[in-house]
Amino acid sequence: VAGWLGVNPKNTFFDLLSGRARLQDCIYQARKRLDIIPSDKNLALIELRLARERDMEKAFQKSLAPLKSYDFVFLDCPPSMSILNLNALEYAEEIFVPVSMDYLSLRGVQQVVESLPEGIEISKIIPTFYDQRTRKSKEILEDLESFFKGRVTSPIRVNVRLSECSSYHQTIFEYDPHSRGALDYQRLAKEIL
Repeated sequence: VAGWLGVNPKNTFFDLLSGRARLQDCIYQARKRLDIIPSDKNLALIELRLARERDMEKAFQKSLAPLKSYDFVFLDCPPSMSILNLNALEYAEEIFVPVSMDYLSLRGVQQVVESLPEGIEISKIIPTFYDQRTRKSKEILEDLESFFKGRVTSPIRVNVRLSECSSYHQTIFEYDPHSRGALDYQRLAKEIL
């Protein structure tokens, strides 16, 4: 995300969690009213260290506590049950899961749900790459709505502008604010905020 938004960080989330940098030294303003804490491939190295700590699932809560002053904090996590993701789940107040309209993603989200720690639930499922012309997209959306009753947002439709905007280091709202992709994400924001 950092590179896509044109941010070249000196310090990353890895530096914060490993104690090499303070939180304020890892926060970069990517846009007006949008700060990010970039990560990189080194973040995987912190897993080994966290595995040896007593309260390993509380590392994010300790490191990110000052972010409580922000209106919203989004953590972008891969679909796995790693120590880092357990930390994200402990830190999060709500969990939003994007799901591509393919059967592997559908199966993947079901596996994630089955492995969630007790007491943690998914707030919203966000269908992505939805193509209303295909039966596959419609069937997967129906499956999601059946499995996650009342927690599935309106889908984010396939839109070439969404794939193009990152090539220009722009958000969809900068690149083409009137595109289907921009309209879908505006609708999503209204649904979840």
